[in-house]
Amino acid sequence: MQVILLIGCLMAGLTVANAQIWKKVKDRVKQTVENKITQKSQDVTTNAMNKAEGAIQGKDGQPAPTTVTGGDDKAVVVGGGNAAKSISDYKSYDFVPGDKIIFEPDISKEADAELPARFKLLKGNAEIQSYEGEKILHLDEGGSTSITPLMSTESYLPEQFTVEFDMSFENKEDYMRYANYFDVVFMKATQNFFESPVYRLRITSGSAVEWATGGHIRLAENLAKALSTDNKWHHIAFYVNKNIGKVYIDAFRVAASNTLNLGAEKMAINIDGRYGIKIKNFRLAAGGSDKYNKVITDGKFITHGILFDVAKSTIKPESTGTLNEVVKMMRAHTELKFEIDGHTDSDGQDQANLVLSQQRAAAVKDQLVSMGISQDRLTTKGFGETKPIDSNDTQEGKANNRRVEFIKM
Repeated sequence: MQVILLIGCLMAGLTVANAQIWKKVKDRVKQTVENKITQKSQDVTTNAMNKAEGAIQGKDGQPAPTTVTGGDDKAVVVGGGNAAKSISDYKSYDFVPGDKIIFEPDISKEADAELPARFKLLKGNAEIQSYEGEKILHLDEGGSTSITPLMSTESYLPEQFTVEFDMSFENKEDYMRYANYFDVVFMKATQNFFESPVYRLRITSGSAVEWATGGHIRLAENLAKALSTDNKWHHIAFYVNKNIGKVYIDAFRVAASNTLNLGAEKMAINIDGRYGIKIKNFRLAAGGSDKYNKVITDGKFITHGILFDVAKSTIKPESTGTLNEVVKMMRAHTELKFEIDGHTDSDGQDQANLVLSQQRAAAVKDQLVSMGISQDRLTTKGFGETKPIDSNDTQEGKANNRRVEFIKM
């Protein structure tokens, strides 16, 4: 009897086990089918977007950037591939920074564990830290932190401006799984920073952004994953001209609106989550005039949009928007020839600055030639620190003096 009972128990156990196994098999098959359907849908969407982009290429042959706007709660995929880190990755980038820098704090000489000298702490905790051989601004984890540029006036944003900075979410498991939000808010001068903003960018859960009143815009999986888990630097950029506003993350334009509310005069950065973030290379610039009109009226144009690694002639990928603009102008006006002039600020030795400015001008020429401009239309010179256009006594003045000029020949 005991033997029969034992056999019965074993058979029952096997039946349950088999049932569980078959359930897992069925679940696995179901998941596989769903994945294939999802992948097929993504492939169709990607192909359609690629065809659309090909259909709207500019006259100069440059591929048009992916521009996506979303209505309320629209889930629109933007940004494909891996996080862009080279000029070739940025080939469709169209962001061009403003032509006069009004805020660019140099934190390289600030002491670790101190509050940032050029930012006002509104709440929480932010401090200067050394990270991978450079100074960065760290916004602390475990709560809510807000900072704003420390300016002499509460009203410092013009009608047309650009904002840029590099940001890294801290990868301690999966940052965005626990983060409530990351905001860049734009306010009226008379507003308290904790009132409803004129408009804002919000990155939510690492997979979507909200810009102005455009609703949710879903980021492509690779870009969303890179933002939340790779613990690397990502370039954030804003272009605003009255009611028009565009947002870029790395090489991708992730949101755009032509219905911004008017009246933004100051800004702040807010985080609220379990882990912190790192920020560096913050820059706020005004204006952004048409470069060809500058050439016609002034015989030259000045750009701060071609950026280089510190003390090197290596061009940063986010310079591609400005380079694309120059290429487009020279293709449209084939009579144009330019002398490319490199300029530095007064930091460092005079001779070293002269050599560096020459090397940077040559690097710009080489890059434009690689983009299809004939080399006989370009020459180069370097002037080091000898021709400042602003005072070298302030950080913003030095930033304005670090520039590339295109002189019509």
